[in-house]
Amino acid sequence: AAVLRPAESVGEVAIVLASGINPEYGKVDAYRMAASVIDEAIRNAVAVGANPARIALLDNFCWGDPKRPDTLGSLLEAARACYDTALRFGAPFVSGKDSLNNEYVGMDGMRHAIPPTLLISALGLMEDFRLATTSDLKQAGDLLYLIGAFDPRLGASHYRLVEQPGEVFDGEVPPLAEETPRVYHALHRAITEGLVRACHDLSEGGLAVAAAEMCIGGRLGLDLDGGMGEPVCALFGESNGCLLVEVKSGEEKRFEQIFHGLPFRRAGRVRADDWFNVRMEGRMLIELPVVSLVQAWQRPIQEGR
Repeated sequence: AAVLRPAESVGEVAIVLASGINPEYGKVDAYRMAASVIDEAIRNAVAVGANPARIALLDNFCWGDPKRPDTLGSLLEAARACYDTALRFGAPFVSGKDSLNNEYVGMDGMRHAIPPTLLISALGLMEDFRLATTSDLKQAGDLLYLIGAFDPRLGASHYRLVEQPGEVFDGEVPPLAEETPRVYHALHRAITEGLVRACHDLSEGGLAVAAAEMCIGGRLGLDLDGGMGEPVCALFGESNGCLLVEVKSGEEKRFEQIFHGLPFRRAGRVRADDWFNVRMEGRMLIELPVVSLVQAWQRPIQEGR
């Protein structure tokens, strides 16, 4: 997401731009894909400081030939999800476009369509640009919270994309929990009250990847509690409506009061050194220096991949 303040603007109001896209989900469930990317765009906007009550949406439908019954059916499902999800968040669609008939003849001589893909852009307002929140860890000793209805799924996840390239993805695409809009309003209140040092959404790669990215950004270590359940799904499964939040030391009680009645848990603590440690039910699963995370992140660019 980006926070923009026009050069000649008066006051502290700023514009927030964010986006959401996930064509892998479109291969499995067009309805949930559309709901997910709307949520992702709004989630990213709120994470940096946008007011969830003042967000508008734009759509860009990228589809195959709608004369095909299955293609038209998936397009209808995505449009239905746009209607339902926009109402749920109270975020109107103010513009959009479509790009249909995206098909090609492959090396096999057969005609192929691109996956049903919806790009959502979110345009929001924040009352005070000075409260803009970034995703990098800031201060050793701060607690990290996982907020939102954490319900990770491996269907069409980035983990499956990496571990099983070229295969048909099985399993379900993550649903969108009913309480998600209330979670975002609570987060916005915590940000405006100055309780939050850092915030990062969970998207591609799940909990472990989001936490690792926060470590990379701040070059600080983290003790992460992966929670309970099957480790691969808990750490790398994907879940809508969730974020990791670094809360200022001493403000934990106020933060938890704001989230009373909503899904959240303490998920870790920022370290003073550069070690990224992940435990589940008392068992150490990952123990890596942050520099190794940085190297893994940079390697594809360095190798020209």
